[in-house]
Amino acid sequence: MASLEENWTDESEDEEEPQEPPTPDVSEDDDDDELLEKPKAPPKPEKPPDDPSISKKTGRPKKKLSQKQLDALAKGRATRDAGRAQRKTIRAENEIIKKKRREANIVKKAVRIKKREVMEEAALELSSEESEDELEIKQVKRAVAKKRAKNKVAAKKKSVDPPASAQPAFVFY
Repeated sequence: MASLEENWTDESEDEEEPQEPPTPDVSEDDDDDELLEKPKAPPKPEKPPDDPSISKKTGRPKKKLSQKQLDALAKGRATRDAGRAQRKTIRAENEIIKKKRREANIVKKAVRIKKREVMEEAALELSSEESEDELEIKQVKRAVAKKRAKNKVAAKKKSVDPPASAQPAFVFY
C-alpha cells in the first residue's frame, strides 16, 4: 500500500492556474460590420393560385352552382339590399325628427329665458326709479301676478293626490 500512496498524487496540486482564453484583438476600425450580410428570410410556402373555382382548403375544384341556386342567391342579396336601404331611410327620417324637436325645445327655452329677462328688467326698473307712467307699472304688476298665480296652481297640482273613489270596489252583503 505504501507504493500506491507514493504513486498517487493529488490532482489539485498538479493543476496549474487556469489560463484565460486569449482575448481577440479589437481594432478601432469596424470594417467587419460592413461586410456582414443580413440573413435571408426562409422561403415562403407556395400559395395555390387565387382561382375562385378552386377551394383553398382542399385544393380541389369547387362545385358549380346551378342556375336556380344563382337566382335564389341574387334574390336574397336584393332583399338584403332593399332592407338595408329601408332601414337607412328610416334612420335618416328619425334623425331629422329628433333634430326638429331639439330645435323646437331650444326655441321654447330661449323664449322663456327672454320673457324672464324682460320681467326681471321691469322689476328692476320699478324698484330703482319711480316711473310716472302708471300704465307700464300696472302691466308689469299684472304680468308678475299672473306668473305667481300660475306657479301656485302648478305647485298645487303636483302636491295634491287624486282623491280615492268614494265607493269601494267590492261590496259584500
